[in-house]
Amino acid sequence: MRHRVAVLAAVLGITLFGLTVYPGRTFLQSDTQIYIPVLQWLEDRSLYPEDLIPTGAHVSLTFYDEAARGGKAITGSYQASLELQQALFRACGIFGVFLIATSAGLAAPAAMGVAFLMSLGATIIGPAVLTVEYEPVPRGFAVGLILLSAGLFAHGRFALGAIAAGLALLYHAPAVWPLWLMVPFLPRRKELLIALGASIAILIPLSIPQASLGETQRFFAILSPEHAELQRLRASYNWISLWFARYAWFYFSAWAVSLAAFWRIGRQLPATVQVLFLGMPAIGIFTMPVSYVLLEKVGWALLPQLQPMRALLFTVLFAVILASIAAFTARAWWERLAWLAVVLTVPFLHGGQNPKRIETSQLAELSEWAASATPATAVFLFPEEGRALPPGIFRARSRRTVWVDWKAGGQVNYFPQYAQAWWKRWNEALAPPFTPDRVPALANLGIDYLVLTKTGLPGVEPAWSNSAYRVYRIR
Repeated sequence: MRHRVAVLAAVLGITLFGLTVYPGRTFLQSDTQIYIPVLQWLEDRSLYPEDLIPTGAHVSLTFYDEAARGGKAITGSYQASLELQQALFRACGIFGVFLIATSAGLAAPAAMGVAFLMSLGATIIGPAVLTVEYEPVPRGFAVGLILLSAGLFAHGRFALGAIAAGLALLYHAPAVWPLWLMVPFLPRRKELLIALGASIAILIPLSIPQASLGETQRFFAILSPEHAELQRLRASYNWISLWFARYAWFYFSAWAVSLAAFWRIGRQLPATVQVLFLGMPAIGIFTMPVSYVLLEKVGWALLPQLQPMRALLFTVLFAVILASIAAFTARAWWERLAWLAVVLTVPFLHGGQNPKRIETSQLAELSEWAASATPATAVFLFPEEGRALPPGIFRARSRRTVWVDWKAGGQVNYFPQYAQAWWKRWNEALAPPFTPDRVPALANLGIDYLVLTKTGLPGVEPAWSNSAYRVYRIR
């Protein structure tokens, strides 16, 4: 009992350190800028009547929205609901790595050290993903569950591991397909196949009510030249030709590290899971040529939706885990130091994580004013923000339409009509530099309020202002 309490305390301690110190956490600074307005709209269809985001909703094939709404019923807010899940699934990932390390013969303190090193995270530059997500997004939840699943498999708990893998699939299938691809090579496939069937059986009825709410996703189409070009501009992380020359060395190096570490300690791992630690890093590497052929040569519209190269996170993640185990099992000090040097370099490459908070008190004041003093149909534009993130934070906090912003363009991966509409709005409203003489044209688009940060409108009193923002009603 003392041992279990100590392990639980250590897992909670590492989780708390990761959430509050490094790599940290954020809210409404990345993909939650998309998910929160979609969740709000699913709850109240009167919201965002002129906003593009609801038309690009893509949560029908995930349990994320149902879990978020269920948590909100208990906690009172989507933020609390999602952040509680974020803490839970980070802890699951940490405990899973602890189990993996103990299965390799490490004592509990050393195994917890491996889990801590993994928890520092890494930036998967190019595909634009993180091994430890700082936002409470479905991919981050799913990766934590996959690590837990691998740890349970390593200790022979195949039924529990299959349940964890099935839950990961419910949250975010594009993040966990590498594990499911390995099922034919794992023992006790029956439990995994049952979990797979159960997950699909749960997802189908959940997806039916949302099937007609937005634009239909095209899984078997070919991208038009216009849509492909827009994706290359707004979603370059899916196009390997745009980043391979700069960043491919990192992934081949990580693969080499994982192979070297596996050669060093592979026999210490249970035979039942050795295939995972060889196969999943390799799958990440092979997504690069596969994606190049199927997306850039064939133009298959499914590829930007699946984003297969984000499986490279397993190449890096497993390299860190295996190298950390090798460090703690090495007898020679120089070998231990060499492995640790590799492991401790990874979290801080490409600028590291630990993002700074960008939601200011002035932006919060603006959001509160808009929520209380403007009608739900009000349309806002931030013409001086360019590609900055505050408009998306404002949208979610105020529950008001933002005519167009850069972050909302992230859904061009999924929907061609959405992509065309977003690009049209961007070029009409934000691409030209803002000057006061453009106000009539912006009003004709249907915009009610301009939120300015640098200039004002000569001779016009703002409807509201604080030290950072001035809001002008133009229609």
